[in-house]
Amino acid sequence: MDTLIFGGLLATLVAMYRETSRMVVLGAWWAVLIAVTLLMAHHITGSPALTLSW
Repeated sequence: MDTLIFGGLLATLVAMYRETSRMVVLGAWWAVLIAVTLLMAHHITGSPALTLSW
């Protein structure tokens, strides 16, 4: 999951460096945020050994 976070931040940084439109940068940022949230929800509730829940 760390790779996804850093990869998404790197992609957003590259989009900012290339001076793409603000919508592209925000779209990439929100896509990474949603993906990380879904993966975190799966990670927290996916392991029966942890016995964690929301």
